[in-house]
Amino acid sequence: MKTKTPRIVQSRSRAIYLWLLIPLLLLVLLALLGWGDHIQFRKPPVDRVAPLQETLAGQSRRIVLLEEERRQLREQLAAREHASRMDQEAIRQVREELRQSQLRYQEMEKELGLLRDVVESSATTPGLYIQGFRVDSVGDDRRYRFRFTVSQALKNTGYAEGWIRLALEGDSAGQREILPLKMLTDGEHEKLKMRFRHFQDVDGVIQVPEAFVPERVIVEIETTNDRLPGVKKAFDWLVIR
Repeated sequence: MKTKTPRIVQSRSRAIYLWLLIPLLLLVLLALLGWGDHIQFRKPPVDRVAPLQETLAGQSRRIVLLEEERRQLREQLAAREHASRMDQEAIRQVREELRQSQLRYQEMEKELGLLRDVVESSATTPGLYIQGFRVDSVGDDRRYRFRFTVSQALKNTGYAEGWIRLALEGDSAGQREILPLKMLTDGEHEKLKMRFRHFQDVDGVIQVPEAFVPERVIVEIETTNDRLPGVKKAFDWLVIR
């Protein structure tokens, strides 16, 4: 008698379910993995705009502060420049006042010297005196300024009145010639008015002709009264440049 081992026969429908279940499980697994990745990638993004905005705001505040500082520096610079100009103007005024004081001092010294001369002259002979004659160069066009002072002795208490004539003696093309004031001033002055009690400063500008070589200046004073005699004096032509 033969014994038969029973065969296990699986149902075909069960095998089909298993084959269908495997792909489903794979899909579920893939879905789970994808969801995990999705959750991982869906983390809140890093905010990069806010720090930039904050930095920009800080830079803007810094710019405002720098602009204010620059404005203050400009005001300080303007104030210092104004103060500097004021100082320079004050220095200029002081220098001008000093120059005027020196000029007044020189004038006083001149007047004092003239008065000394007048006093000394009064002790000797009365009359008119011509003092301090000089010639200065005015420019390159042969123009010259002459200066001198006419005074009288103190014992002559009245006014000295009259006319002053001036002439230039020199050489013109080998000839001795005397040019009057009228020729030296283009006809503007023939003589100069004189009227003073103690002294009078006299000055004027003359122009020497090109071909004329000056050697002496002749000053002649004519008075209008008999009590005060006139005077005539010659001075060497010495130009102070």
